[in-house]
Amino acid sequence: MIAPEILEKYMRRCLQLAALGLGSVQPNPMVGAVIVKDDYIIGEGYHQRYGEAHAEVNAINSVKQPELLKESTLYVNLEPCSHFGKTPPCVDKIIACGIPRVVVGVGDPHAKVNGRGIATLREAGVDVMTYVLKEECTFANRRFFTFHCKQRPYIILKWAQTADGRMDIDRILHKNESYWITNDEMRVLVHKWRSEEQAILIGYSTYQNDKPALTTRYYTGKSPARFIMTNNIEKSPSIEGFTFLPENIEEALQTLYNASIQSIIIEGGKKTLARFMDANCWDEARVLSGRQQWGSGLEAPQLPVAYAQKMVINDNIYERYFNDQQVADLFRSDKEILARF
Repeated sequence: MIAPEILEKYMRRCLQLAALGLGSVQPNPMVGAVIVKDDYIIGEGYHQRYGEAHAEVNAINSVKQPELLKESTLYVNLEPCSHFGKTPPCVDKIIACGIPRVVVGVGDPHAKVNGRGIATLREAGVDVMTYVLKEECTFANRRFFTFHCKQRPYIILKWAQTADGRMDIDRILHKNESYWITNDEMRVLVHKWRSEEQAILIGYSTYQNDKPALTTRYYTGKSPARFIMTNNIEKSPSIEGFTFLPENIEEALQTLYNASIQSIIIEGGKKTLARFMDANCWDEARVLSGRQQWGSGLEAPQLPVAYAQKMVINDNIYERYFNDQQVADLFRSDKEILARF
């Protein structure tokens, strides 16, 4: 029997490794794997890029003395796959190497796995222990779980506001004027966030007023797929690089789900944000506050929950919220690991 503190120690290492794949492995989940013998790590790896080797395979291949695998324990934050996709099943590799014990953080909700990986390992005589840091492992892949369990993308609301709570200037006086509320450091942070998600969405008014590029030009990484929400798709002009979505939330989310979009940032104006908030269809919110005080203009939305994280970045403030109170409490209790995701 492995002591609980030992189990958690190596599962946390799996999560540290898994986070390195953020923004590179979607629509696959982020997975880290650690191979341990006599309380010593002899191999580790993570899923680095979609279509490439999975974490378990990379960990196994990193072991310098393969003969030790038959006396070792494999830790992995998500159930090993049991089907052919871009790569062969990980369970086959684990079984072929003779690894006697596997510790799994949480099961895989994907219809092609969903317990089959664990069952296959057990049928082959592998001792499998499950649900070590289950909540933390689920949080790490909340985009993946939301997509497969709720049949919609994980939804992140994001906006910037002034110190006195204004998110837009008076559009009657300044119809098409653009502006910046937060500092350069926040701009880089936002572009980092964009690189981590599959899609980004704004309303048509935001596009008209600001003509945003919605790219990751200030950060290394892939730019997200770009969507505009409008009430009249047919009459909207063709805008290169953008896809139109209806304002009906259910229809929009179904379209995104059908396109295999697992996560999306809503960077729209107040009306677009309100559509998701009024429908209680959001998972996370990220609010950036600058130092300016306008005294007038459009007031920013108010969230019905307390922030789970607050950071001051060169006199600007970043606050992070979660719609699920249990998720917020979990995040607050384990920020060192979970803030990576």
